[in-house]
Amino acid sequence: MSFIADIKKRLPAVLWISCCIGFLLFFIGPINELLNKLVVKPLISAFTNSILNELVLLVLAVLAGAWLYLFGDKGYLRRIAIFTAFFYVLQLNQPLWNFAHMRLIPGTREWDLIVAALIIPAVLTFIPVRRIEIAGVNNNGFIEDLAIVSADEDSFNRKEVAREIAERIGRTANSKSFAIGILGEYGSGKTSFINLIKSYIDQKKSEIVDFNPWSTEGTPNIQKDFFDLLASRLYTLNPQVAGLVLEYSRKLSRVDSSAEKLVRQIGFAGRLFSIGNYTDDYERINQLLEKSGKKIIVTIDDLDRLYKDEVMEVMRLIRNTANFTNIFYLVAYERSYIQESIKSMNANVSSSYLDKIIQLEIPLPKRENEDLLRVLEKLLESFITSDHMEAYRSHILETGFRNQFNFAFETIFRQSRDVIKFINNFKIAYQFLGKEVMFESLFVLELLKFRFPLIYDRLFERRNDFIRDKPSRSSHEEYYELRTYLVEKEELPIIGRTLREEQQYTESEITLICGLLNNLFFKFNRSAKAKNAIIYPMFFERYFRYRLSNRDISEKLFQNAWQRGILGVKNLVDQCAEDKLLNELSTRIFQEKPKTRIDFELKVSSLFYLGTRYVREKGRRSFDYEAFTDLLYNYDHRIEKQYYKKDESAYRLFVESLFAGAESPYVFPAEVIYHIKHDQKEIGVPTTALIDFQTHYFKAHIAEKGLSKDGTWMFWGIRHDYTEPAPGKPGYVTKHFKFEPPVIPVVKAALAEQDPFQFLKFGIKYDMREKELVAIHPELLTIFTTPDEYKEIITANTKVEPAIKADFLAFFEACKEKGFNNWADYEFKTALKPERNDDDD
Repeated sequence: MSFIADIKKRLPAVLWISCCIGFLLFFIGPINELLNKLVVKPLISAFTNSILNELVLLVLAVLAGAWLYLFGDKGYLRRIAIFTAFFYVLQLNQPLWNFAHMRLIPGTREWDLIVAALIIPAVLTFIPVRRIEIAGVNNNGFIEDLAIVSADEDSFNRKEVAREIAERIGRTANSKSFAIGILGEYGSGKTSFINLIKSYIDQKKSEIVDFNPWSTEGTPNIQKDFFDLLASRLYTLNPQVAGLVLEYSRKLSRVDSSAEKLVRQIGFAGRLFSIGNYTDDYERINQLLEKSGKKIIVTIDDLDRLYKDEVMEVMRLIRNTANFTNIFYLVAYERSYIQESIKSMNANVSSSYLDKIIQLEIPLPKRENEDLLRVLEKLLESFITSDHMEAYRSHILETGFRNQFNFAFETIFRQSRDVIKFINNFKIAYQFLGKEVMFESLFVLELLKFRFPLIYDRLFERRNDFIRDKPSRSSHEEYYELRTYLVEKEELPIIGRTLREEQQYTESEITLICGLLNNLFFKFNRSAKAKNAIIYPMFFERYFRYRLSNRDISEKLFQNAWQRGILGVKNLVDQCAEDKLLNELSTRIFQEKPKTRIDFELKVSSLFYLGTRYVREKGRRSFDYEAFTDLLYNYDHRIEKQYYKKDESAYRLFVESLFAGAESPYVFPAEVIYHIKHDQKEIGVPTTALIDFQTHYFKAHIAEKGLSKDGTWMFWGIRHDYTEPAPGKPGYVTKHFKFEPPVIPVVKAALAEQDPFQFLKFGIKYDMREKELVAIHPELLTIFTTPDEYKEIITANTKVEPAIKADFLAFFEACKEKGFNNWADYEFKTALKPERNDDDD
């Protein structure tokens, strides 16, 4: 049957060519005489053979051949080639003309060149054109939002329904057009579903015509463009039908189109002079279409995106002017819009008006809940790392898309088009931030940006509407949490209440927004451990910037340095010291949660190395000593049990190695030991050993820098704190301290040999209200045998400035008059005068 149908399809062209060849054979003599008289003698015989003329003729022949190949119709070129070849063969046996040979191409005549220009383009149409693959196109580019074209691409399992529709179209014998409406929301996959139906259509028994009303220039041209397209597609089926369709269209519109003129010129001559009205043409078209035995499938996509008057014009085509036999219309639209368009043009029509035009309406088969997630997962796999893919499956998929409660955002994607739009946006964010921030935080934030861009902007610009700082004793432990209010013992996001008051979003949208935010700022264990989650202030802004500022430390560089061990971290510390980023780096190191001994020792050693440079840059009080000593605190042998398999000596040796390898000027390690002793934190190292380290640091420091401000501060930290019952206050205690004995001879020697100005100033105690009331710290006097020993050392010191010495000795005498245990009324005359804004006092 298909073979017979194929013969019927090609029969008109075969008959036309046969008639032309027969005409040539029968009238070859008269035709030659006519051509000789009209063309050969007056034009060709006058052609001058020269190199220049031959070159011009060659160029014209090449251009003409190229033009025919690029812009000519394939069937028309082949018919011209057959006619030309046959005429050429006949001329070879005719002695009437004798063509000169070319000089440029020996053995070739000018006539041969013209024949080649007409035949070669037709020969080239038989060579299949190879599709050129563009190099470099891969999964790193954007994803096109293209409709599927085959069942293999069907992600929503709609192919069986499409197959059934296609088969029933093939079995239906319709005397009038049959319109099938494919119903669905914008972007729900109507075009893909129509393509699925087309893929199951029997191509040998059908002709598919894709009509796009969007491409027309206004309502008046829809009918003309439709019939032009229909005629051009029907021409391969039957040129007579194509001519009738154009004649019918001309009579309907009373205007000749360029397509009509072309088909009429190459169609049967009898049609040029036919008479009758459009009704006669309509009946004749129906007869020929029925006789052809082929189904004509006309697809009209996105009807709901046309203007309302254009919608009505398409409806008129389907219902009236193009209501032909064996024609099926597959029309995709959203019903509510089409119904509204009909009523806007005629308010009196009933809701059943559309039913008179569309005989069958098929709602787009609903997808399964997991369908979009499968599409999303497949697209993600093409460009994110395996670790991030695992994080998506384990956390985002379970706590977000499949969760029905606080963290839910399963309704974020409404259709496959949403998934593609999201992926294209997420690719950009992932390229810049994939290795800098926590994947889960980035993914959920990008979901918020995709669906609610104004909320996304507001979260960055007015974050106080959404979140607040969770206070902590250490900056590296601070994090953001959602601002909430209490309703029946349930904490709800304040932003949800705010959005309801503003009335810019529906209740379902507000629920979705709150679900995204709950997921984003809930302190999951993995978020707390990651430390580069959006909940941490240090990382919050980079999620929105897509870049690192000059105050950010690259997480990628940090992880690379961390993996290289202490040498890698030291290099990073030195680089951050140059870039003034030690504060940011210390916060990031503090955030690390070590799991092994190696990780623990790396964290401690890194902070110890950083601390020296941190204090050097920002001052001795700036470092978070409490957090660092908490890290060393071996309470109940916690560290030994967790990292050292209860080996007490191993941990002690590690800590001792840190203090033994301390660097000049020793301010940082000395201050660390002071806080350990002051807070009574057990670190496995005996107190006597810690005192020895402190004394060594002090001695080495003053040997290098003298009794400096830092050196004097180190001395005041080498002490033992204790308490005594408060006199006359049962249950109360008073705090006291004593300097450690090993440091006393060291400081006495320094007082005798070096400039003691800073030491003298540190030793002055003054009243907080009356600055003229001063005294010598009583604890300082305890390092001397008698207070006069202190006076004698200073008196004998030759490096102290005379004015400073005189001022101090006068102050000493004033204190002595009060027995060194009461305030003395003395006003300093020199730089010894205490300053109230001195941070060291």
